Amino acid sequence: MGAVMHGPRANDQWENGVNIRLATATELDALDAVIRSSDELFRGTHLEWALDEEISEAFRFNRALGEGTLWVAEVDGQLAGLVCAHATETSLYVDQLSVAKAFQGRGIGRALMRHAIAHARTAFPAISLITDREIPWNAPFYASLGFVEWPEPDPGVQADLDEEIADGFDPATRIVMIIEFG
Repeated sequence: MGAVMHGPRANDQWENGVNIRLATATELDALDAVIRSSDELFRGTHLEWALDEEISEAFRFNRALGEGTLWVAEVDGQLAGLVCAHATETSLYVDQLSVAKAFQGRGIGRALMRHAIAHARTAFPAISLITDREIPWNAPFYASLGFVEWPEPDPGVQADLDEEIADGFDPATRIVMIIEFG
């Protein structure tokens, strides 16, 4: 993965040596590489089938860029992770959280999610996502941040779940989760 270097910006947030900032349009190819690297964690799981699918994140990335909800984590000037989200009827929906393999286990995913939660708290009544209920590091990770199961998601999140199922994900292993602010 090629490094994309940037200096500090006015809206950067630092947490434990990790710089979290809005992504730029020039970084989209590098973000795809972060996702591919992150996805290697799923080799040997029931989700391995999805790793070699040619999935373009361009639509999600461009939507999130337009909404100001695509953040990256940098460590020593290198892209280490990302969180991509978009607005739904009732929440900020997290499409993707990825941390490059070389940076996993350092709290970067947690820092990115805290950033997204803090942003959502200022502009939305809730933050939501869909994850896997069987992978031992997925749903428990989000639960540790305060997410709970959302059995009846809003139509926008339900549409994302339906799309995942149409793409081949097993509905029995998917879980919709939410933090409601109130």
